[in-house]
Amino acid sequence: MWYLATNETDVFHYGELFEGATVTTGQPKLDYFDTKEDLISKLASYNQEFIDSNLEELGQSPLPEE
Repeated sequence: MWYLATNETDVFHYGELFEGATVTTGQPKLDYFDTKEDLISKLASYNQEFIDSNLEELGQSPLPEE
């Protein structure tokens, strides 16, 4: 599942949600999508480009090392 939290003007926070995860946001609109493609389509309706920030693919750990 994917989410988009937005003010529909200039703030677009989005990402993938895993089972049991929740999203808390100060943005007035929070949408959920079954697929990444649906999220990308919604972003395009706002003239926004999906930017994949998968840290593992960039060679970075998503969690700080202990």
